[in-house]
Amino acid sequence: MAEVLVVDDDEDVRDVLALAARRAGHRVTCVSDPGAALAVARAAHVDLALVGWTAAVESGSDLCARLRELPHLAGAPILVVTGHADEGTRRRVAEAGASGCLTAPFSLHELDHVVSAQLAARSTPHRLGA
Repeated sequence: MAEVLVVDDDEDVRDVLALAARRAGHRVTCVSDPGAALAVARAAHVDLALVGWTAAVESGSDLCARLRELPHLAGAPILVVTGHADEGTRRRVAEAGASGCLTAPFSLHELDHVVSAQLAARSTPHRLGA
């Protein structure tokens, strides 16, 4: 069982991501904004973060970079969830330090598979583009 942090300003997206993680047996903390995500990440153990790429307050890119600055999250999987599949977005996701990118729409099976694979590989830091 892993500790999963879900960050997205869209409640429906948060609910879907949290539901999938809970169904896989993980404990989930959901927050709607980057400030709350950083507070949780500083105060609690996080094995994996699922981060929405676009937000009203701060982009997923900024949040990924700030999460990577926390020593205990430097090698933790950070998966970006986005509706943008273009090459420019994928490049920015990699530059932000994300471990992977999940492009919406996605199936719950695909989400389960990506989360499981990232958690299995978490012992060795692996970032997109590395």
